[in-house]
Amino acid sequence: MGKKETDKEKKKGILTSLHDAVDSVKASAQNAKLLEIKAPEIKVPEKAKEMFQKKLRKTEPENTADPLAAEAISTRNAIKVIYYLMAADGEVFHSEEEKFDAIGAESDPDFAENKEQIVKECKNQMDKAIDPEDYYDVLQDGVAFALSPSVQTENAFITPKLLIWDLLTVAYSDESYDETERRLLKHIVRKLNIDKSVFLEMESSILALMDLEKELSWIKTTDRPYLTIDAMVNELANRKNVIFESVKDLIAL
Repeated sequence: MGKKETDKEKKKGILTSLHDAVDSVKASAQNAKLLEIKAPEIKVPEKAKEMFQKKLRKTEPENTADPLAAEAISTRNAIKVIYYLMAADGEVFHSEEEKFDAIGAESDPDFAENKEQIVKECKNQMDKAIDPEDYYDVLQDGVAFALSPSVQTENAFITPKLLIWDLLTVAYSDESYDETERRLLKHIVRKLNIDKSVFLEMESSILALMDLEKELSWIKTTDRPYLTIDAMVNELANRKNVIFESVKDLIAL
């Protein structure tokens, strides 16, 4: 058997697989051209038009979508949101900073040069808390500004669903999904107008992947025959692939 993967390599693998898979979807969306079809002009009697409009007002569902929600998030602001999530429990630990660095490097080729300024801006926002009980509200304000369409000016960006997946990966990677982290993550889901069923399915998927990683690690430490271990590893790998395909479909929708 080959060299065992470290925990850091496993966590990075989950991130890289989804980012690479989504790149092709994002590129297709950017290059797609919509055909403009002009409908023939039809004259409708005014009375009939009024009746139709009244019916629409009665039957059309109210649009509850946030008109200010961003359709794409600049990588710089996405990295800020990730930092705010890591800081939600009051402290950013060394292990969390390693994950932050891995995501930043994957998302932004200039992350090494930009990191110090990004973190400084996040800390300046967090320092606005007047009393300890203000801390969560200040984080939420920082997230709201980072996700505002008015500040999405960079060419490099990620999609809202991919950002949610990255946030879940960070939240679960240390096996300590704090309630405050989940509260902030749910706020981000609402801010981005992501359907709650999509978020819950992503949560379920990341939990399943974490469980499979644990099972893989355990199997590789057993003294069972090589062929038995190899068959079990392949089966778990197939199950991981099924989950990845499901998550890719969710992100691409």
